[in-house]
Amino acid sequence: MKPKPMDSSRPKIFQSPAAAAAAASVTAAYALTKAEKPYFTKAEDSNSKVAGNILSEQDVRNDTEAIREEKNVLQLSLAEVRAENTRIRGQIDEKNGTHSELSKEFLSVQGQLVAERSRCFKLEAQITELQKMLESVQSIENEVQALRRQKSDFERDVELASDVQRQGSGGVWRWIAGGNGNS
Repeated sequence: MKPKPMDSSRPKIFQSPAAAAAAASVTAAYALTKAEKPYFTKAEDSNSKVAGNILSEQDVRNDTEAIREEKNVLQLSLAEVRAENTRIRGQIDEKNGTHSELSKEFLSVQGQLVAERSRCFKLEAQITELQKMLESVQSIENEVQALRRQKSDFERDVELASDVQRQGSGGVWRWIAGGNGNS
């Protein structure tokens, strides 16, 4: 068992594969964050700048135009929404006004209904009273009919009695003449 010879070119921390992978990723991340320019010749560098600027300016113009168009569309949409909101608010105000008027009318009709109920109750009480009176009128009418019959019988009896008396007496002239009713 002989120990392995150590690689002195790499530090001890990089000897494990996991540590090597971690170190490589850190190194790569650090390299990306550095702002190093790539090495170009002056001709290549100036051409790329001009082409980059032309593309960039054209892209910026296109993007600006697209944003302006989108802004105009959004402004039109916003204006339509505001107009719709105004129209809806008007309708809501109209409905609220109608609701208010109908509520007042409802309360008025409800008050009239209460008054009519009270009137109906009074009329029902009067009808009950009149029915009782009508029943008593019927009994009074029966009594009147009985009295009329009695009167009629009495008048007949009086008439019969007066007829008998006339026949029995000669009247006033006979008495004056000195006549006797017993002749």
